[in-house]
Amino acid sequence: MPPATLNILTNLCLAAAVFLGVLAGWEPLRRWVLKQEQIYGHILRTGLLLDIRPRSATFFGAGCVVVAAVAGYGVVHDPLALIAGAVLGAAVPMLMLRFLRRRRLAKLEDQLVDAVQALSSGVRAGLNLVQALELVAQNLPAPVSQEFAHLLREYEYGVPIESAMANAASRVDLGNYRLLFSALQTHRQRGGDLGATLDRIAESIREIQRLEKRVETLTAQGRAAARWMACITPIILAILYFIDPVGVTMLFTDDIGRLLLAAIVVMNVAGFAWIKRIVAIDI
Repeated sequence: MPPATLNILTNLCLAAAVFLGVLAGWEPLRRWVLKQEQIYGHILRTGLLLDIRPRSATFFGAGCVVVAAVAGYGVVHDPLALIAGAVLGAAVPMLMLRFLRRRRLAKLEDQLVDAVQALSSGVRAGLNLVQALELVAQNLPAPVSQEFAHLLREYEYGVPIESAMANAASRVDLGNYRLLFSALQTHRQRGGDLGATLDRIAESIREIQRLEKRVETLTAQGRAAARWMACITPIILAILYFIDPVGVTMLFTDDIGRLLLAAIVVMNVAGFAWIKRIVAIDI
């Protein structure tokens, strides 16, 4: 067979293989993209109350995968670096969303006492519960005002106020908020002095937050050790690269070196998770 004909047949076989591979992987890829959009949509619209299309977050995640994979391969020139970069790029959007979620929850926790005191002041001034909730939504800063405004928006759309408060407690997913909304629901069922109840809740939450700050102070050294453990390996590798670049390069090119790097990463992750678990004290 002439070489030209052989090359044509080889290219046709490769094209057919690529086409069949794309055809076979299209449906799983589509289902994975839809699942990612659902996850992003839940976090963006429920956890962060942001009006961002999940499809935009999905495209951003795909861009992170491509950029990280190309950067990893460009630095090390190894297929494993390409795969590692793609995995890291895929994790970046979710890590960013979780970071924003944790920061928002911390702000909500700090603003809760002010919200309860505003509710108590509104009730003592003669407002009913819905009007007191509107007072919080209008006068307090974000994000607590956004959560109460979302609660009231559900109520205006016909959701019972008890169900709207239950939805808010589930959406915020903080123990002190569940305590507040449970107390409000109990008051609507049994009655009583709502102002005094809110004052007691504010005092209880203030004491819980004081104890949590005390625990954070006592465990600060352990958390710092965990962060240093996570950072020390790349720092040492960077220092050693300037001292012995050939030896450090062999860690990424030699099979034994890759095995050692994998073991180092596994032990670092295990140690970091272990320390974080020790210092994570739930009050």
